[in-house]
Amino acid sequence: MQHKTVILLRVVLFTVVVSSLPACIQIVNTDLDTYLQNQKAFRRKHVIFTTTLEDLLTRYELYQGKEVELSAPVSYFGKEDFPTWYITLERDGKQLRAYEDSYRNYVDIYTLNLMIWVKSEGGEVTVRGKLKEKGVELNQLAYKEYYINTDALPLRESRVSDDRPPYFKYRQGYRY
Repeated sequence: MQHKTVILLRVVLFTVVVSSLPACIQIVNTDLDTYLQNQKAFRRKHVIFTTTLEDLLTRYELYQGKEVELSAPVSYFGKEDFPTWYITLERDGKQLRAYEDSYRNYVDIYTLNLMIWVKSEGGEVTVRGKLKEKGVELNQLAYKEYYINTDALPLRESRVSDDRPPYFKYRQGYRY
């Protein structure tokens, strides 16, 4: 009886592992024209559309609801604390808003430093996210070799912050 149970558990485990393998979706970067020519080739794949700012704004309806990736200079980025943080990408007078909505109550310091660096060098930031009516809802920012996942939540401090000194300072006769 025990031997049959072990065999049954192994079979169930093997079935679960094999059935979860097709769930690993391949990520493919392509342009919209290639995708529209042969949509069946991209079936069951996570497609990221690589585009330019001009092409995205020209064919906005075709890209809407899809994940896009583009590079452009930054003309504005928010520095203050607000629930919808955004940057404005601009090239040749054409603008696109890339935002992170209802995510944090403050601007992430790494993201802010990256935007300051991009702006000071006059470089182009690479933005990846889902195109919606209001603009691109950010998933990732990249500049040179630095990548920021805008969907990752920051680590919380495990201890409660208060004004009391640490316990070991009490033992050393610490006066506060």
